[in-house]
Amino acid sequence: MSSASEPVETTPKEMKRFERWTKSLKYLTGLGMTEDERKQFRDQLDIDMADHQCKQCELWKKNLIKNNPPVRFMIDELEKIGKKVTADDFKCMPCDETRAGGFSPEEGVLLCQNRLPSKSRQEETMVHEMVHMYDDHKFNVNWTDLSHHACSEIRAASLSGDCRWTNELRRGFYTFTKQHQACVKRRAVLSVQQNPHCKSKEEAERAVNSVFESCFADTRPFDEIY
Repeated sequence: MSSASEPVETTPKEMKRFERWTKSLKYLTGLGMTEDERKQFRDQLDIDMADHQCKQCELWKKNLIKNNPPVRFMIDELEKIGKKVTADDFKCMPCDETRAGGFSPEEGVLLCQNRLPSKSRQEETMVHEMVHMYDDHKFNVNWTDLSHHACSEIRAASLSGDCRWTNELRRGFYTFTKQHQACVKRRAVLSVQQNPHCKSKEEAERAVNSVFESCFADTRPFDEIY
């Protein structure tokens, strides 16, 4: 004997999910949606994505500061030279496609929430920018001097894990000899090129080459390249 089925109540959350699915289908097919509605849908997607990226960046930031050995090491070493670092020194914000992070002596560390696809990439970026912070506090770096800037970029690229062979393979760069040095030099040149006081790629290359050997050999505060 079959029993009559009772109506199933739909929760507001399920209704919202269904409405979003319907809109997504209309957007993909182009059916049943005006151009204004398509634009509104795209704008809302951008807002939702930015909100998700920000929350993810903040979550990873807190976890890395609490539990990640390289991040913890840099925070401890900065404190040893009189620079106390807290979560407030790291700001998650959207950026253009030319960077994953940044450092300013006045503002602290920028974490580009839309350019950090994984927790490991965020770890590397936080360590990279803290190397700049360490250099700025310990060596009083003049960031308008391209040779000063180049030295810090060489150290940051070398010590942060940015030039691990897995990262280079993903970028399409890999050599069997001196891969790490080649990556560090290339990444440093790219960063120095973004300095407002740098006029050309050639000028950035000259600055990096002029300090490369001494700055690459300087692994402070690490004992060695990890």
